[in-house]
Amino acid sequence: MSGRKLNRHDFIGGAAALAAAVGLGACRVPFSSEESTLLTSLPEYGVPSPNAYLRSNWSQDPFALCSYSALPPNPLGAEARRILAEPVDDRLFIAGEATSISAPAYVHGALESGLRAAGEVAGVAAPGASVVVVGAGAAGLACARELVDGGFNVTVLEARDRIGGRVWTETMDGVPVEMGASWISGVTGNPLTPLAGQNGTRLIPFEYELGFTDQQQAAEGRRGARQLQRAIESFDQGRMDPATTAVSSLVPDRRSLGLQWALRYEISQEYGVDAERLSFEGYGEGEAQRGGDALLDGSFTGLLADAAGDLPVRLESVVTAVDYGGTGVSVRLDRGEEVNADHAVITLPIGVLKAGSVRFTPSVPARKVDAVDSMAAGLLDSLWLGFDEVFWDPDAEMIHWIDPERPGLWAEWVNGYRAFGKPILHGFNGGSQAFRLARQDDGAVVRSGMAALNSIFG
Repeated sequence: MSGRKLNRHDFIGGAAALAAAVGLGACRVPFSSEESTLLTSLPEYGVPSPNAYLRSNWSQDPFALCSYSALPPNPLGAEARRILAEPVDDRLFIAGEATSISAPAYVHGALESGLRAAGEVAGVAAPGASVVVVGAGAAGLACARELVDGGFNVTVLEARDRIGGRVWTETMDGVPVEMGASWISGVTGNPLTPLAGQNGTRLIPFEYELGFTDQQQAAEGRRGARQLQRAIESFDQGRMDPATTAVSSLVPDRRSLGLQWALRYEISQEYGVDAERLSFEGYGEGEAQRGGDALLDGSFTGLLADAAGDLPVRLESVVTAVDYGGTGVSVRLDRGEEVNADHAVITLPIGVLKAGSVRFTPSVPARKVDAVDSMAAGLLDSLWLGFDEVFWDPDAEMIHWIDPERPGLWAEWVNGYRAFGKPILHGFNGGSQAFRLARQDDGAVVRSGMAALNSIFG
């Protein structure tokens, strides 16, 4: 364990209506009366009540069904990603963060996978061939842009009424807030960094500073983090298989409160799965991110909008079946229409692939099915809360807390005041705790988050 937090928050589910740069003007939908009633019916706390909220819930989203992929203990290990990425019969190509070896679960990993798939298509396709790209996320947009620029006839099919894939920007108190991608992780050499420069988006360096308000909890959390680090360092390459060894097996069965918190904070909220469902290989996969991480003083979707340009995207086109058994590819939509092309690039999230929401004819090779089955669909959900005033340390980068009954529940909050100058907090939950909250309604989630803040500051 490196001692720094390997931020995977820059790849969580959702999509946003993109700006007019791609001809899709967007605005924030006002709160419904039901949402207003929720806020006014909250119990009294020892801290101010919120005036606005935004919640992600990606496991319940039929076009995501997860936040990003993870590697549970499985004999295939990271080879599953390579297998999933393999083209089928030079007609079917696969992209998306789950196929990335260098940066799985990252936006730039998805983007690079789209460029890789575009290169594979160009290597076998006739000049000017038709290509249908399923999904208008980072992978699909990058792939389509490269193919269009290469002279191919491209159609992008997107199930949502917006593009962006698992990137989603909303607005709160006049500033963009990210429901999906939030950080650029490893700004040095990251293809997203020059995109930010080109559209004038300022990057805000982020250090993941521990921000406990209670000194006893701070000491407990640091002890737990050190225990987890020692456990990770105890991995014996000679006796243990990194692909089949669960991170949890390296940790003592009797766990202090701080260690329980560290497992949730460092594992569940990084990889979207608990330590029991993350292999040691999954913990260490991906290239080291260089240059530190940064928040965006602007819209993450704006970066994708600029990269997409005027791509031909068909919105609200839900793909239900892909037939690649003939000389080309036929893609069927839920309304019965078929879109025919010479080749297809599939960029569906791992959660959708695992659910079998799209039927392939003929069935994809068994080894590819095994690869999908061997991966986990992780979950990291977030909650934004807006307030009339700042009641926390305005200079804190983050706020951390250990729930004595559920260590790791609302373990971290990002201080939106320091980042954006607005009284906003951004809280996270990952793994099994996120899945538990996903089954609850908005009111229950907001009350849970407020109860945590009340315990910290009330």
